[in-house]
Amino acid sequence: MSLDAGQAFQQEVSRVQGLIAALDALRDPAAREPARELVQVVLALHGVGLARLLELIAATKSGPALIAKLAEDDKVNGLLLLHGLHPRNLETRVRQAVEKLRPHLGVVGAKIEAVDFTGETVHLRVRPGANTTQAAAQTLKLSIEDAIYEAAPDITDIRIDGLDGTIAFVSVSSIKRPSIKRENIKAQGIIQPIDAADHGP
Repeated sequence: MSLDAGQAFQQEVSRVQGLIAALDALRDPAAREPARELVQVVLALHGVGLARLLELIAATKSGPALIAKLAEDDKVNGLLLLHGLHPRNLETRVRQAVEKLRPHLGVVGAKIEAVDFTGETVHLRVRPGANTTQAAAQTLKLSIEDAIYEAAPDITDIRIDGLDGTIAFVSVSSIKRPSIKRENIKAQGIIQPIDAADHGP
């Protein structure tokens, strides 16, 4: 079965992070430092170019609508997040994902009653249907995690209260998906922060 665009992009991100880790493990500074600088420069150039591209698009009559459409594309979405250029913040993306979930949850009698945020951790309170089994609750939890992660791969954690009578703490790392959050790469000392505010015209 072929991968969809989002899964393929996440696999490529995972590959990049693996290569960066291998680069960081090099013992020879003469080889390691130029390679690290090369990665940093390439990412910075991409970020500046992408920021300029968005600026030019935004200046056109249909620009805002086009940027919104681009942000919904799986591959473009990941690049915008990586460079801090996504037009919607984390909370907005999570809330939009929750709204899309509501009709599907309603079919099984479930309801998301509250959505809160602590930094980049998402807190959800879910009321399952009256006849929801433990297995069904687990499936429901996984569906909610998947939907939110697809919309906001830059989240840190998801906390779900209500599906099993206790708080279910879900670390993003346990979902076994590579985060495209740029801080994960920066933490390895490979790149400097690339923020939208740093990108001049």
